[in-house]
Amino acid sequence: MVSDIKAVIFDWDLTLWNSWDIHVWLMGKTADELGQPRPDQGEIAREYSRPFLEHLAWFFGDEQGSFLDTYIGFYWDVVREMAGLYPGIGDTLANLKGHGFKVGIFSDKRQSFGVSELEQTGVGHLLDHTSFLEDGRPYKPDPKGLRDVMEVLEVSPSETLYIGDSRHDIQCAHRAGTHSGAALWGSVDREGVLAQNPHFQWNRAELISGSLGIEGHPSGSKT
Repeated sequence: MVSDIKAVIFDWDLTLWNSWDIHVWLMGKTADELGQPRPDQGEIAREYSRPFLEHLAWFFGDEQGSFLDTYIGFYWDVVREMAGLYPGIGDTLANLKGHGFKVGIFSDKRQSFGVSELEQTGVGHLLDHTSFLEDGRPYKPDPKGLRDVMEVLEVSPSETLYIGDSRHDIQCAHRAGTHSGAALWGSVDREGVLAQNPHFQWNRAELISGSLGIEGHPSGSKT
């Protein structure tokens, strides 16, 4: 039941943080630097669900040091100008927090990048807990990391809503026993996400509040 939800946990990339345009640009710049063909946006989207290093290796081969250093070098040069929160995210987080919900992040983005990006946004004070990827933690859809976040927040699966943009996010929520929400505003795999039968789906972040019964906001659609 919606009334039972006490915590809302978000994925980061393509859910709160719009990293898509910068990623496509970085893939092109990396290809240019390595003297390889530029991957098109459709190809990048199809392989985006792979873990980060596997995703890069799919396009640039096995010489990890070369392609990783190139990609990361360009990333640090432009991240402050080319990436940021999606529209409505700051207000949505503040609204949830202001109405007594516990708010967190559970992401497969590497810790060093996720923490730096979060600091850039200025919304860290609205979060009760953040969990970016560290060595030893399994990737989604394994539910271990999500369960760890719930333990820190002291909520049960039935009291938790996990929101993400990918099929792995929805699968992770189902495996952990939580409510699931599809962040369609950032998803590059809309059909794949909806095929996982999320409990909620939204085309704009501002619709989340209404789905949770917060007055003054339009309702989201529950599936």
